[in-house]
Amino acid sequence: MEALQQILKTQGTNVTTIDLEFKSIENLEELLPQLANFSNLKKLNLHGNRLVYLPDDLSLLDTVEVFDISNNIFSDLGQVVDALSTMPNLIHLEITIQSKEEEQFILECLSNLQILNSQKVNGKLEGADETQEQQSEQQSERSISAVQDITLQQYDLEQMAILYDSIREYKKEDQEDKQFDQQIRTIMLDLQSKLKQNNPDHLTNLYILTAKFNLYEICFKSIIKHFKVNDKHLDVIITKIHAMHLQIFNDMSNVILNIKPQSKNTSQIIENNKQVNQSQQGDKTVENRLRQELSELQQQNTELEKENKRYLDLLIKHSKGDRSSLPNSEHAIKQQNDSYQSQNYTKNHQQQNNAIFQSKQSQNLNSLPQQINVRHLTLKQLKDVINEIYESKQKFDQKCTESKLPRETMEQHMYTFLNQKYGLKSLIIEWATSIINALKKYSAEDNDVAVFGKILRNECDEEFRFVQTQVKNTMQELLKMYLRGKFPLKHQAEIKEMLNQRINGQLYEEEAVDIIKYMYNQEDSELLLNKLKSYYIVPHKNPDRRLTREEQLSLLQEKDKYKLEYSVFQKIILDFQLKSHEKYLKKFIITFKQMDTDANGIIDENEFRNLIDVLNFGAGDLEIEKYLNIIDPYSHQQITFSQCVTLFSSESVPGSNGQIQILQKISEQ
Repeated sequence: MEALQQILKTQGTNVTTIDLEFKSIENLEELLPQLANFSNLKKLNLHGNRLVYLPDDLSLLDTVEVFDISNNIFSDLGQVVDALSTMPNLIHLEITIQSKEEEQFILECLSNLQILNSQKVNGKLEGADETQEQQSEQQSERSISAVQDITLQQYDLEQMAILYDSIREYKKEDQEDKQFDQQIRTIMLDLQSKLKQNNPDHLTNLYILTAKFNLYEICFKSIIKHFKVNDKHLDVIITKIHAMHLQIFNDMSNVILNIKPQSKNTSQIIENNKQVNQSQQGDKTVENRLRQELSELQQQNTELEKENKRYLDLLIKHSKGDRSSLPNSEHAIKQQNDSYQSQNYTKNHQQQNNAIFQSKQSQNLNSLPQQINVRHLTLKQLKDVINEIYESKQKFDQKCTESKLPRETMEQHMYTFLNQKYGLKSLIIEWATSIINALKKYSAEDNDVAVFGKILRNECDEEFRFVQTQVKNTMQELLKMYLRGKFPLKHQAEIKEMLNQRINGQLYEEEAVDIIKYMYNQEDSELLLNKLKSYYIVPHKNPDRRLTREEQLSLLQEKDKYKLEYSVFQKIILDFQLKSHEKYLKKFIITFKQMDTDANGIIDENEFRNLIDVLNFGAGDLEIEKYLNIIDPYSHQQITFSQCVTLFSSESVPGSNGQIQILQKISEQ
């Protein structure tokens, strides 16, 4: 690439920063050998290019610490993250993300990251100026509000570049390329500097529109320049039209610039003061009533604390082995819980007058109240609770890591979560029973519920939920790419609206087929396509009269118009992913349960060593010690099922065709 050659000639190989912003780069693989020549390269900027994917191996960029790949057109975030994981010293990443799930996925996969999109990972930014952070948040909120309707995105730059390329082909000139890139850079830098200012929304919108206008002015001036040389008469006409448009735009800009925010007049202020005085007079009555209610609530709280302590003492009593006074309802509750009856409470340090259930000593739900008010949760209520538990578990795991404590299983943490949220043991049992009943009811209907249930039963690892989230995002991205390819002349907003209609409604058979064939190999594609056949919505046919030839031909073509509910399509794909993952883990799950004699999803060091011996994937004593240092560095003797799956998914051993994941070798045996 000319830019890299120029840097080599002028600055040599000792540069620490290379800026390749807006260079229309489509393939980074061709540039890697040249970039590898810069032995001190710390910062690489590829912002605003046309990269669809990254090379699978970026280890040649072993000195790069700051990498900006934002505003590119990546189609597969998973592939991009896998490629980034091969950069050993990457600590600062700038990348365009669409959701919190994508951000979490990146942080999970790139554990060495310290800064993501100018934000310190985990919010541990040392020495940060609070005032500056507040201003940054205000600026972000202002920017989001300001550009909600008027935006300037990578898509707009691409469309303008395509138009300019068409003009350049018509003129058959290549001399303006460098000037074109410089003009775009100048316009975008000017816009960025203005957006950083604390301007009203109408001015922000004006600056964005002005930038768009100036971008297309580049094309307009280029074509005028051509006609000035080749067609004098047409040049006069176009120049006049251009001048009129420019004058209209400038006049409208002046109108917007002169807008001033209206202030309240004196009469309005006086009226507002009157209303405030009237409200203050009524506040005394409200205050007295609130004081009385507060006193009643404090009394109720005292009674609840006594009840909480009574149940807590009872739980601790039974955890020590005293089972002589179990309530009569124990058998009924066990029947309700069925296969979920392995739920465990454990005793922990008493902090802040609340007992937090930990994983050192497991106990069954023996000390239950005699009457349980089982809630009948809807699917939405259940999924909301599941998401709350996931979020709580993630935070709890982080705290355990920082405090050098062992992790809980998802089953144990569900009770920890309920205890922290409700406190009263009667409510904990009530909600736990309701969740378990709802899992049985909705597992066949919803994939997210099925995954959570299998995680509770240690039949699936906790991290698999991130895989399912990525599959959902990939399906939507592929559908978006398909719509762009089929309707190239439609604006991005129209494509987005069509995408939302598909996701919230139905998609055509040809769209479903395209997505499946892109995601899976031929064998899996045929299997999934056969499953879809029974779910297609057949177009309505009118049998009341004899059809014309044209109508008969139209009916023959209706096979291309068959539709499918997107929710059904997504569930079929996710269920297929779940079954494939279960098949992949089948042998490991069976062996783990043989080692996990108390069926709580946790094994100790000896059981872990026995597990490796039974799996027989060729690990020696040194490898086993290495695995133990990773999975149980502080020798807590509490290794969870999910931790084992994560470890064996990341560690490799020799296989028939080179290094393969341990789990893959286990599944192939």
